[in-house]
Parts: sequence; structure tokens; C-alpha cells
Amino acid sequence: MQVSLVPTKGTNSAVPCNPQSSRLAAINGAEPRLSAEHKFMRTRPPSAYCVRIESCSELMTRSPNLQYETRPFSVGGFNWTFILQPFGNKTSVGDWISAYVAIDPSGLVGENREVYADLRFLVYSKSKDQYWTSMDTEIRHFHQFRTTWGSPNFIQTKQFKAKDKEYIFDDDQCVFGVDISVYPYFNQWEILSIDKTVYGPNSWKLMKFSTLTRDFYISDDFSVGGKNWAFKVYPNGNGAGEGNSLSLYVILSENQILKTYEKVYVRAKLRVLDQKQSKHLQKPILSWFDTPGEGSGFEQFVSFTDLQNPAKGFIVDDSLTVQVQFEATSSTNYYSANAAQLMSNFFSIGLSDTTDALTFTFGDS
Repeated sequence: MQVSLVPTKGTNSAVPCNPQSSRLAAINGAEPRLSAEHKFMRTRPPSAYCVRIESCSELMTRSPNLQYETRPFSVGGFNWTFILQPFGNKTSVGDWISAYVAIDPSGLVGENREVYADLRFLVYSKSKDQYWTSMDTEIRHFHQFRTTWGSPNFIQTKQFKAKDKEYIFDDDQCVFGVDISVYPYFNQWEILSIDKTVYGPNSWKLMKFSTLTRDFYISDDFSVGGKNWAFKVYPNGNGAGEGNSLSLYVILSENQILKTYEKVYVRAKLRVLDQKQSKHLQKPILSWFDTPGEGSGFEQFVSFTDLQNPAKGFIVDDSLTVQVQFEATSSTNYYSANAAQLMSNFFSIGLSDTTDALTFTFGDS
């Protein structure tokens, strides 16, 4: 057994700015990519910005070449404007109402030169006391060359004008809104690297084996994969092996200092050597090591019967030799905000360059 140690016109009542997805594209109507559509009604009001339009039929029937753009508002540390095109964009004139948001490009500098955001466009229905919501399932990428994203087919004009929906209500008013959820770059991460270099083997010869009376013995440290290791042997067995088998482990040295939360992956072969015919007894180790002084191995590595059988060649001249061959080990590096942009570059270099990217030197946290 292996053991691994968010006031209407002429009245005092409030329009519910407090109270479905289209294709999102650039404002010029270009749609280089189409994403999944998701449209629905919801109770929750707009979280980023809300605009109430009085005498909205003026815009809806008399201004086919105009759009309405709000004042700037702030979301996620960036300034945005909300844009409505009552007659739709160039590809959907008169059939749809289009909605967009534009980011202020002056804020796209330094580490903030790229912004990823989730967009939802809303219009209030008084009859349902809910918001018709158009949501794209794809996160949108804003940068100096693409500052506007939106929904060319936000809501059909005939649907918006339908009397039973009451998108137009109380003396010709309507309410539009938008959600913008900005997703910042991660500023903490780690890289786990697995080295599949075969190291060793490393051996330990126990002399005068028959005179070893302590519960266990630990070898001198040896270095593999940038970490220090040792053997731990229980001559009279440990756990299920007590009194019947030799127990053998490879442990992370008690002197080894790990980074906080670090774990070390190991794939290795643990052996008791046949000193006569080289028919070594070998067992595999596949384990994570996270505590100095603890390790992985077997309570019943070899029975006393086999151990003491001269033909097996495990004990010769009262000596026993144990061995380990490391076939894979891991190392983990931890990083924080001072290298966030470098990590962004890491993801943009392409799969073929991954190996080289791992050799970059970042600042440890």
C-alpha cells in the first residue's frame, strides 16, 4: 500500500430606473463576429446608467438620421457614453432600435490600454414592471482601435411600439438603461512547471543492517529538481508493515523550505536493490509533497521473508541498498501585480512560444 504522508412628467411618482441578447457589433454596423443571442425580461434595474426620454415619439418618428448619446458616466474606472439609435444602424434602418456603449479612449493607457466588459441593454415595460434585456454571451474587448460595441438589433421597433407592452407610457415616455461589467486583468497568478528530466538514481546503503534497532532511519539529504530529499527506512516495519515488512519512503527533507502553499509533484521509482542479480524490487511513486519531513512510500515495501531470502540478494554482507529514480518533478513560481502586463503579453505570444515564455523572469510576490 502506497502511503502519502445595480419622477415621471407632470407627476411625483418615480419612473422605475430602480424598479432578450442581440448580436453585438461595432456602431458602423460591421459584424465581424456573431455571438449567441439571449433576450429576456428581468426585474433588476440597470446597474451602469439609465436615461428617461420624454416625448420619445419625437425621436422615434422624426429623426431617422440622428442618434442620442448620453453624458459620460463612470464604470470600472473608465468613462463611457450610452448611445441610442431609434431607427437602427445602417443594416437595420427602421426595423430595430440599436444600442451601444462607447469608452473614452483617453483612459486606455498603460496597463489599462485594453478593457474587457460584459454588456446588457435594457428598456422598461410598464405593463410588466420589468426590463426587456438584451445580453450578449461574449465578453467584449475595448481598445484604442475598437472603442464602441453594442447591439444593432436591440429591440424590434414594432415590439417597442406595441401598446400592450407599454415600453412607451405615461404621456409618451420611455426608459432605457445599460449594464457594464468591467473585468480587470488578474494581478496574482502562479506557474506550475513540470520537469520530466530523469534524475539519479540516488542510492543509500545501510551497513550492519541486522543491528539496526531504532524505529526508523533517515539518510543524508540529496538534491533533485531544486529540492532536498531523503530516504526514510523502518527496518521493522511501520503501520500495516510493522513486524512483517520493511517500510520504505522518500521524504522531502526536514530542512527544505517551501514557499507558502507550495506543493511539489513527484513521479519516481523506489527500489530495494538485488545486489546479486540486479533483479531489483521496484515500486512507483506518484504523489504531491507539501510538508518537509513527510513523504510517500510503502508500509509493506518488501516482506521479511523475501528480504531475508539469500536468493533474492537484497541483503548481502549485512548491507541493504535502497534507491530512488526521479522521473518528473514540479516547481511553482508565484507572481503579483508588478508583472501583470508581462503576463498579458505571455498569453498573446501564441502556443508555439509557450516554452520560451516560461523562461521569462518575473518578480516574486
